[in-house]
Order: sequence, then structure tokens, then C-alpha cells
Amino acid sequence: MRRGRRRAALAAAVLTAALTVVGLGLALRSDPEPPTRSAPPPPPASSSSASTTTSKPSSASTTAPLPPPVSPPRPGRPAPSGEEFGANVNLLFNGHGPPAATIATQLRALRATGATVARSDAFWEATEPTAPAGGRHNYLWAFDDQIAAALAAAGLRWIPVLDYTAPWAQSIPGQDHSPPRSAADYAAYAEAFAARYGPGGAFWGLRPDLPALPVRTYEIWNEPDNGTFWTPQPDAAAYAGLYAAARNGIDAVDPSARVIIGGLTKLSSFLPAMLAAAPALRGHIDGVGVHPYGAPPVALARVRTGRAALRRLGLGEVPLYATEFGWSTRPAGTLDYVPAARRPSYILRTLAELDHARCGLADALIYTWYSPEQDPSDSQQWYGLSSTTGAARPDTAALTFALHAARPAGTPGPC
Repeated sequence: MRRGRRRAALAAAVLTAALTVVGLGLALRSDPEPPTRSAPPPPPASSSSASTTTSKPSSASTTAPLPPPVSPPRPGRPAPSGEEFGANVNLLFNGHGPPAATIATQLRALRATGATVARSDAFWEATEPTAPAGGRHNYLWAFDDQIAAALAAAGLRWIPVLDYTAPWAQSIPGQDHSPPRSAADYAAYAEAFAARYGPGGAFWGLRPDLPALPVRTYEIWNEPDNGTFWTPQPDAAAYAGLYAAARNGIDAVDPSARVIIGGLTKLSSFLPAMLAAAPALRGHIDGVGVHPYGAPPVALARVRTGRAALRRLGLGEVPLYATEFGWSTRPAGTLDYVPAARRPSYILRTLAELDHARCGLADALIYTWYSPEQDPSDSQQWYGLSSTTGAARPDTAALTFALHAARPAGTPGPC
């Protein structure tokens, strides 16, 4: 995920999330790996969020016993009947996000384009900052509740990215992008998250004022094949174990869930390595995330390459999820740079070509809907399509046109 600095504004972000709750989301590249983008600040838990350990679902803090050993996985789900469109919205919530009123305005504007889904982080490190005690996990839901509430109020369904490692679970102390020492602990978090935000989840019972739009698709980590996000270096075998454990945990509370492999930059090499390390995963994958960054022909070529790789692996029916693609308009020459005047045409062409090709995409999520647009030297702040006020501009008009021009589900294509 194209992300900003991680640590500068952590406490402020969670404090804002907690007060809201109390007062009331890289290219599919060929090797070698090209330059990567930096990561955003995840908010840690704040003392202002409820933290009393309790097993009652009505609390902002819930507990769950440590999970049992992983059971054999269920078969992969059939591909969805149609493709959904939306955008990443992580910069509305991560770090120093804007005020709640601005978030609401931005999300309403996104929904008005025809988008139905939005992708944003569900930081494990924010939700479980302290280690389990007495065999029980203590979860603080303030940050996640804020995202779930804001998206539901706007009529958008959340596609959460379950990342990164809680401080007490890090295999490299102080590195939240290092994998957890125990896949079981991460799986317990995934299970608890699904129990709160999935169909019939505790959150929806607590918020009858909101339209119930439960999470149905869970993305396991972000770019696990990228050393920036899986530190110190990608490990296909370790990620395969994490994915399988998390999928089983989510299935335990939501058998209807789709649990997808986190957006890959090198699908053609990483996914075969996963299956070589864990052959039992074959036939037990619900979807594969890809990040087809680049100019429109490049983005389409990378999606087609991903589909071809799945066919070679005997996984031709597994859906692809394009969970990130987009362009920054400043500074000139930066990674993913395109002049502002050209970006609307990139949006139109990329979405049209992906729609025409029909490569078995279940989701297409542009990166990103909103970014702060303050520092002209920081490319992370210039991926946003929307103006900082939420007012329409050529980028948002292009997205609206593209989404309304998308063909009906099931139309065959040449992919």
C-alpha cells in the first residue's frame, strides 16, 4: 500500500478514534523488485479507549481464549458473480487523519461515484497492544469501530487489511512489519475481528442506527512478497502458514467469508513458492490480491500475467482482487508519477481496459480516494483523487464515468 510515515502521529490518531467511538484502506511486478513505497503510521491503542478485560460483546474491549490447533481448511469459495469497484480510504483514518465531518463528506462523495466497497487497514497493533494474559486476548476496538461506522454510514462495505504485528508478538522487536512469532495469535485476532464485524457481528448489534454492511472479504496482510512490508525479507512458507491459520480462524465464526491472499507484487513467483511450501493450500484459496500499478497498458498486462500464473498453477477459477492501483501527481519523476492533467484519462483507460479484459477480477480498488495534499515533495500526499474538501474535480468525474460504464457481470472477455 502506498503509505506515508508510520510513527509520527500514532497516539493522536487513536485518541481521535476513541473519542469518536465514545462520543457517538505496489504493482504486480516481475522480478527484480522495483522501488517500494513507504508505509503509513498505524495508530496504537490509547488510554482513552476502553481497556477493561471482559467477555461481554457490549464492551469496547472483548476477550477471546487462545485458539485451538488449526483444523483442515474448507475448500475455496467459487468466484463472486460480479465485480465490485471502489477505492482505498486508509489516509482518512491512519495517522493524522482529518476530522470526522471531513471523513463523512469524503466517504459520501466516494459513494456518489458508484463505488460500493472501500479498503483500509485493520491494524492488529492498534487493537491488541498488550500480550494475552491468563490465556485470554484483550482487544480494544476503538480504531476499528470508527472505520466500520464511518463506512457503513456512507453505504460502503469495508474490505479490511488485517495487518501488522502487535508489539508483543513481533519476531523482530520494534519492527511491526516483521511477521508474528505465532500464527495462532494472529489467527485469534482475525477470528475476533470477524466475530465483531462479520455477519451478525457484535458491532452491528451495538449500532442499530447504522445500515448493517458486514465485512465479507478479508485481506491477509499487505504485500507479503515485499520486504518493506514483510521484514526483513519475504518468506512464502511463513506467509502460507499465516494465511491458512487466519482463514481457519475467520471461518470458525463466519463460514461464508472470503479470505484472500494479501495484495502481491510478484504473484508469478511468490504464489508458486507458497504452494510448494504448503501443498494443502491448493484448492483452499478464496482469492488472490494483486497490485497492478503502472500506466493503463502496464496495469492490464500485470493483471493478465497474474491470471496466466493462476492458470499454470491449476487455479484458473480463483478470483483476482486488484486491491491497489493508482498514480501520484507530485513531485515530477516520482514512483507512479503522472501529470495531474493526464490522470483522469489514466483512470478512464485503466478501468475500461480491466473491465473489457474480464480477467476474473472480483474487485478493482483505486489507490487512493483521499490524500492530504500539503507537502509538494511527498508523493504519498498526492495519490488522492478527491479534493481535500470533497468537491468534484476531473479525477472524480472520470471515476464516476468509468464505474457507470462498467459492463454487466458475466460479460465474457479476452483475458
